[in-house]
Order: sequence, then structure tokens, then C-alpha cells
Amino acid sequence: MQQFDVTAHNYDFVFKDSFSLFKNDIGDFLKVELPGIDSYLETEFAEIETSAERMDLNFKLEDGSILHLEEEIEVSVEDLIRFASYDLKLYNRYRDRIRTIILCIKGYPAAEAVFNAGSLGYNTTVVNMSDKDGKEKMKELREKIEQGEEINYLELIFLPLMNSDQDMVKRVKETIELEDKLDADQKFKNNLAALTIVLCDKFLSSENMIELWRDRKMVKFFKYVEDQGKKKGKEEGRIEGKQEEARLILMRQVKAKFKNADNEIIDLINEAELSKIEDLSEKIVTVDSKEEIIDFLKH
Repeated sequence: MQQFDVTAHNYDFVFKDSFSLFKNDIGDFLKVELPGIDSYLETEFAEIETSAERMDLNFKLEDGSILHLEEEIEVSVEDLIRFASYDLKLYNRYRDRIRTIILCIKGYPAAEAVFNAGSLGYNTTVVNMSDKDGKEKMKELREKIEQGEEINYLELIFLPLMNSDQDMVKRVKETIELEDKLDADQKFKNNLAALTIVLCDKFLSSENMIELWRDRKMVKFFKYVEDQGKKKGKEEGRIEGKQEEARLILMRQVKAKFKNADNEIIDLINEAELSKIEDLSEKIVTVDSKEEIIDFLKH
């Protein structure tokens, strides 16, 4: 039996390919005042090894801040600590303000979820999905689609996460059936279906996911996604190889000029982007001190 696995690369591919849906509709759907979305951020950290601990969605906003969007059945202090650790890694990488919004499936008693650790405080915005009537929204969207009216596509793809007495698999299937009725090209409808399934992946068993993926309408698309993910993985492997080679060359240059490389410089080189490494490698002959290297890599 053939199975398909939405890996981190494939997961990113699905969202990047359908990024415009979030760019146009995210503010209206969340009912949260936000700057417009500028781009989708593909962000993985080596310390986070399992898909269950991978960040959900990250977007660069037009004001330079980052939107970190999470989904949880319930919100605990442990969840908040985990999200805070993600946000610190995001901040360390981009040095931009982080806005974390949690879509809570079973509801949360407040509009914010916070913790205070003394010198470190953390707060998030909570969107209570249990306040959204899934059956009523399904009916509303069905009527609008049948009448050819415009809809917010995020209401459609997040529909299975709204309050309902139906089980999640049935909700996902009904949503995909509704998406198939849209007056749109097949690629767009496939993207909607892919987003609908991927957004529910942490709330479904592996058996449920296989059942959904093996739907006759989705197998070809997910095979395409899987292939794209593999291609992307190979390309990223080549890029990572080039980055590693550039880092080694720069470290040799630093050691040759200053007899050694401090741990801080090594850490900064390991964290730097390829363009920054290549620029410094060209300018190293004019550098007079290790402090200049540190300053260049930090800014």
C-alpha cells in the first residue's frame, strides 16, 4: 500500500504555494488587527526534531514583525513555554518583533494566554475556535458557493477546526467536497484541499491521514507535493554544502590572520547567511582586528 508523508519540506511547500490565501484573508478570519502579510517564512530549527514540536506557521508582516500562528486543542503553561522557546529562536535569527496567535480548538477563557517567569514574561493572543459554529459556517459557505458569491477561503480551510459534533475526519471530507464545488481551476481546489488536511494533521491519527490522502482526488496531488519536497530537499542539500564549504574557508582565513578563532567568532560564522560569509571572506584582508569581524557578522 502506497503512503505519503507530509514532511517539513512538503509542509512548507504546500503553504508557500498557497501563500496568497493567507496574505489576502488572514486579518478578517482571525478578527485580530494585524499589518498585512509580506511573505511566508520557512523556519526550521535543528533543535526541534519532531513534527509535533515544529512551529506551525510563520509569516513576515509588512511592518517587519513576524506572525507566529499555532494550533492547539487546549492551551497549557507547557505549551506557552514551548512557544516562547520557538519565539526566542525566531527573535535570535531575525531580531524582529514576534506576534504569536494561538488557534485554540476547545476554547480558552481569555483573549490572551500569558506566563510570568520574573525577568522573562510572555504573552500571546488566543483565537477561540470553539466560538465558531462549524455547522452554521458550513451551511453559510455552501450557500455562498452555490450562489457564486465571494467567500473568505480561510474560513473554508479552517472549517474542520471549528466547533462541531462531527468527528474531525468527517469534517475534513465534507470540507474538501465543498471546496470541489468552487468555480475555480483544479490546481487551486487541490491547494485548498491540501491546506485543509495539513492544518488538521496534528489532530488526526496517522491512519486518518492515510485515509484522507488516499482519496482518489488527492493521491496525485500529494504525490506531486512529495516530489516537490524531495527536489527542494536536494537543492537545499546543495546550498547547505556550499555554505559549509564557505564557513570552513572563512574560519581558515581568520585563523591564518589571527592565529586562532574565538568561540564567539565561530558561533557567528556558523549562524551567518552565505552572502554574509562570502562578503567577509573577500574583505578579510582589510580587517585589522577580531572585533571588526564580530561587528561585521552581527550587523
